[in-house]
Amino acid sequence: MKIISICDNHDSGAALVVNNMIVSAISEERLNRIKLTRLFPYKSILALLKDERMKKEDINLFIISSEITPTILLRLFNNTYSKLKKISQFTYWLNLYIIYQSLVRPFHLSKIDLFLSRLLLKKKLKTSKRIIFFDHHESHAYSAYSTSGLKKALVITMDAMGDGLSLTVNTGENNCLGRIFSQSGFSSVGLYYSRITELLGFTPSKHEGKITGLAAYGNSDYLIAKMKKNMYFCNKGFNFKNYFFKQNKDKGFYKELKDFSREDIAAALQKNLEEEVCKFIDYWVKKTDTHDLALAGGLFANVKLNQKIHELDCVNSIYIFPHMGDGGLSVGAALAYTKPEPFKLESVYFGPEYSNNEIKKELDRNKLKYTHFKNIELEIAKLIAEGFVVARFNGRMEFGPRALGNRSILYQTNDKTVNDWLNKKLKRTEFMPFAPATLKEYSDKCYKNIEGAEYTAKFMTITFDCTDWMKKNCPGVVHVDGTARPQILSRDDNPSFYKIIDEYRKITGIPSIINTSFNIHEEPIVCSPRDAIRAFKIGHLDYLAIGNYLIENESIPI
Repeated sequence: MKIISICDNHDSGAALVVNNMIVSAISEERLNRIKLTRLFPYKSILALLKDERMKKEDINLFIISSEITPTILLRLFNNTYSKLKKISQFTYWLNLYIIYQSLVRPFHLSKIDLFLSRLLLKKKLKTSKRIIFFDHHESHAYSAYSTSGLKKALVITMDAMGDGLSLTVNTGENNCLGRIFSQSGFSSVGLYYSRITELLGFTPSKHEGKITGLAAYGNSDYLIAKMKKNMYFCNKGFNFKNYFFKQNKDKGFYKELKDFSREDIAAALQKNLEEEVCKFIDYWVKKTDTHDLALAGGLFANVKLNQKIHELDCVNSIYIFPHMGDGGLSVGAALAYTKPEPFKLESVYFGPEYSNNEIKKELDRNKLKYTHFKNIELEIAKLIAEGFVVARFNGRMEFGPRALGNRSILYQTNDKTVNDWLNKKLKRTEFMPFAPATLKEYSDKCYKNIEGAEYTAKFMTITFDCTDWMKKNCPGVVHVDGTARPQILSRDDNPSFYKIIDEYRKITGIPSIINTSFNIHEEPIVCSPRDAIRAFKIGHLDYLAIGNYLIENESIPI
């Protein structure tokens, strides 16, 4: 059975599942080079077929990870959003979409909608094969439950909105999920966070992570009471408001924010989120008497929130699907259809891979001087130990928002000034520090309270408090609040990347290196050798390790 599952939404993409196994998956942004693109994932589908040497006729089934996608309105919304130049227009278009999702489905027009969607899809895909649809939040839920390795779990999804809902609570058992609670998109915690992100001058649905990092620099004491009046846990869920309709920044609560600094607003917003969502989690854990969590949805991209949930006394373990946002829906919808016995992901290296021959051709085309190393991992470790920045391109590309060693920029962790100068090179304006990749055998030496979150920490989806040893020896990856967001790596996860860190440890005694995504500001993570060479040139990095080839910055022709 060969299935292609599609996300035609925020961060569109596709996945290929063969005989119930995830074979490959990719987000459209990596191919069309438009970050978080909403355009239909034509390139992703073609790439999946090409990589597996298949034809469209070989596919038995197409799955869409939303019950009302792609509708004419959604296609209009996505096309318009992708061309927006003014952030304020985002609010207008999203309000139209909220009305449609939240009001059309309750009036039972979804059958008409599905019929039109199938016709549109068959025309787009030029196929007569069967097309089925899965609910947005059901797809999120199965992405987390099926890959959690847990036979029994409390599965929670939270995001801005999908198919009219902003959250669901599910019990997972016997390979299946049962939804026990859901809440409308008119009561979206995710939209609340995005609205304030926009008011602070950032792009909603893209820059929420910057607010999370900025929060550590502020004081929440002055604003937290006002925040709690605006968003709070009540009656199983959250107070019933549509935060996007309350969009006038010159009135009411939003007008009051003008009297506070960006840092203090971010701090109060983040604290409000952590405390109220933790109340929500605590309620449902105790109500279901299920203490192992599997989470998905864009809200759980908030790594500090995930840490607070993990630290709840009632929680035994926490797992966040690595591609927790809408980009992960393609995998989730396929798992919702196949309903496999829950398993643990060995990795999320589901993207394209390029041979040394393909890489060499691109290097020659760019007239770059390079050296081939059989043991390039040792060479990379030596360079990092000497204080050089090394961009690494190797193996299959990661699926999800985190670079996990194969499309990464690597550097030593003992330089506390790195956040300033390296971000300037990469043209980034980040408030979060760079993340560390740490050898699993030394994780207890570096981080506190990781028990019950080891699995999810493989994928950089949670922060931990750092030990005094880590703060002293690796200041370049420790945030001002004393936390870090690590990739905890075992040898089997990625033997080549593990070897780099281990060789670096042998030289320096430090089992961690900086691992940040290999991309230029506001661009997706690099996918192809051509992308890597371009980003290397623009970023003015010291070395590029691409496959088994090493290129020094000085060799780049001007």
